Amino acid sequence: MTKDFLYPINKMALSTIVLFFATSALFAGGAEKDSLLHKKDSLQQNTVLNHYFNSLELNHGKSLFAKDLVVSGVMRALVVYRDMQRAYIDNITSERSIAFSDYPTANIATAGGAGYPVLELHLSSALSSKASFEIGYSIAPTFTGDVQNANSRTLSARQNINFTGKVRNGLFETTVTAGEMLWMKMSKFTMGLPEYRDNFFNRLPWDWYRKSFLRYEEYFSLSTNIGNQGFGGTALNGVILESRYLPLQTGIKAMFGRTATSVGLAQGINYFPSYTTAIRLDKVIFEKVAAGTIGMNLYTKRAQVSYEDKRADNNTVATFDFNLRIRKVLFSGEFGLGKIDNPANSALGSGYFVKAEFDKTVVKLPFSVEYYNIGKGLASLDGSILNSNAALTQGGYATDKVYDMSYMPNIAQEVGMVANNRQGVNFRAEGGIGKYVRVQFGYAFSGEKENTHDTITIQHRVNDFSRSRMRPWFQADGPYHRVKSNWFRTFETISINSAKAGVSSTYLKGFCAAELLVKAQFNIGKHKMVILNLNTFNTAQKGFSPLPFLNDNTFISVFYEDLTVAYSIFKNLAVVGEFGLETVKGGTMVDLSPDKITDANGALFADKDRTINQFGTALAFGIDYDINKTMGIHLRRRYMTHHDTNFTKDVFVGDETTLEFKIFF
Repeated sequence: MTKDFLYPINKMALSTIVLFFATSALFAGGAEKDSLLHKKDSLQQNTVLNHYFNSLELNHGKSLFAKDLVVSGVMRALVVYRDMQRAYIDNITSERSIAFSDYPTANIATAGGAGYPVLELHLSSALSSKASFEIGYSIAPTFTGDVQNANSRTLSARQNINFTGKVRNGLFETTVTAGEMLWMKMSKFTMGLPEYRDNFFNRLPWDWYRKSFLRYEEYFSLSTNIGNQGFGGTALNGVILESRYLPLQTGIKAMFGRTATSVGLAQGINYFPSYTTAIRLDKVIFEKVAAGTIGMNLYTKRAQVSYEDKRADNNTVATFDFNLRIRKVLFSGEFGLGKIDNPANSALGSGYFVKAEFDKTVVKLPFSVEYYNIGKGLASLDGSILNSNAALTQGGYATDKVYDMSYMPNIAQEVGMVANNRQGVNFRAEGGIGKYVRVQFGYAFSGEKENTHDTITIQHRVNDFSRSRMRPWFQADGPYHRVKSNWFRTFETISINSAKAGVSSTYLKGFCAAELLVKAQFNIGKHKMVILNLNTFNTAQKGFSPLPFLNDNTFISVFYEDLTVAYSIFKNLAVVGEFGLETVKGGTMVDLSPDKITDANGALFADKDRTINQFGTALAFGIDYDINKTMGIHLRRRYMTHHDTNFTKDVFVGDETTLEFKIFF
């Protein structure tokens, strides 16, 4: 909003006032006419209407001026076209479909990051050095083409308006944020996000603005996963209060409202009896021996089973965490207690993790090692702990499991993740070969503490986002009802034959994961190229093992290869390509094919000929064109295949085209 824009409006307003007095004078008597003209002259004497707003000069200091406002935001247009030559029969979109949003769901603007808006507007102002405010607004489309729901052809602005005020008064600095689609982070066990590794090729909808090719240069140069949605925070609707006492570097952070997991999708806009509160107290420490932060956290969800069922459906987590540098080594950890209290469970749980990180000032090859031990009763669906406890459900106790995105029974997790009812180790190291090649290696092994489910959950990384769009949120997709689709990710839960593995109480499961990322960046003449090659290998087996052996005790193994190459043709034009493949091999103790019972001669197939044997591929290319500093066009084209040689109905073939137009201002 500028002076040039506002001045004609104010000039028109002033003309309207003058016209009002003049018209009144024409119809007034002589004395009344003189009186009105006298008042008009008095109004104009020693008084000036400013050129910004219709405020008198005597109120000048109470006005808000255009020069004090900073307006920023993003406008985003997205088209997704999918053509499936072969598809699962229960997809919610047709074999040929077009969408104008990231996800085909009716409440795209409400599901905690599930879908991103076409417009985000942010206004901020520094009224003084001690006070400021911010206002955010966004609007999201739900034009998703073929979805069988009239709401998929609407615009929604629900849960996308927020306000922030910040005041520094003396020794205190206080910030209050209220509204919808806020983000809050406290600690690993209470409020935060699990540490997923994002696909390098996919355009991340929450990307901040940067030159298109800079995105790949940062993938090379940065050690951390730079794509974390909300920077690791939890999505919520409500109020957040933060206040710090500056001399002692002591702070308090609190929230009240609803998070993305405390209320089910179907109950997102009504008065369902559920709310979440959280509070954190932290203190910055500067001593000769240690420097860092310590904190205490309390997270509570209070709810009822339903409107009619008044029984409690509660969850509580209390923890102590620290992040301290001691003699050049960074130590972090958290200790906590949790309680799940609902008709299915009422018990306490405990857990902890400790982590040490050694950087280049200590060792030539930087590395970190973490140990965790978490009971099944310690769980927060808004934290970073992957949940394997069936008693705790997203949206509440009454939520059907096929719509519970948080339930990850016996997941073969990525390196760096933690899960409840499990203890394990995460190890990571990073090094370089010259200045053009960097290598990251990660390894994790863990074992469950108590066998509560005869299942294994794996993650499908090849074409993960495209697959998850086919029937999002549903946790029993596909011809064999095993596929789980979450935002940006696809999983599959496979059953264990307890008659072969043993009675549930007689065996425990072990998990191993290895990751190797090789990154290279070099120049070809005046042009730059970045190469990213990621390999992952996961196994789940009967019994604990620190190494991923493949033998008769192996339930499932998953191998993933992803090669991404980005090339800068010009400063504002880059091309990118991806090749990926994935293999999933099942043992004889998990699901066997119902499609191969007897051969053509009537002889029974052996169990080893009926196991899960999946193979998936991805071949994709893209173009990024920066029109100017704040505007870009991004094209992605993907060809995808998947089949299982023994489960013959588990097959799809198709292609997907995504075109994104983005403007930052």
